Amino acid sequence: MQKNTKKKWAAIVCAAVIVGILGLFLAAILFPLIGEACGEAVAMGFLMVYGLVIVAVIVGVLVALRQRLREIKGGEEDEAKKY
Repeated sequence: MQKNTKKKWAAIVCAAVIVGILGLFLAAILFPLIGEACGEAVAMGFLMVYGLVIVAVIVGVLVALRQRLREIKGGEEDEAKKY
């Protein structure tokens, strides 16, 4: 039981770090640029696509976290060792 708890926390911490880094990147880089590009439709469109890509990566990390937690809960945490 102790081992599963450590694995769950490790997965949660790793996902939180990645989501935090991507969130900071989105806030620090993208949002100030959107303020500058309000007059330019092409630049605004490019930045919106760029922001959607970052959001898609964040969603992907959260989906992978959910799958990992299900694996740990189901006792399949070491299935990859067979291959």
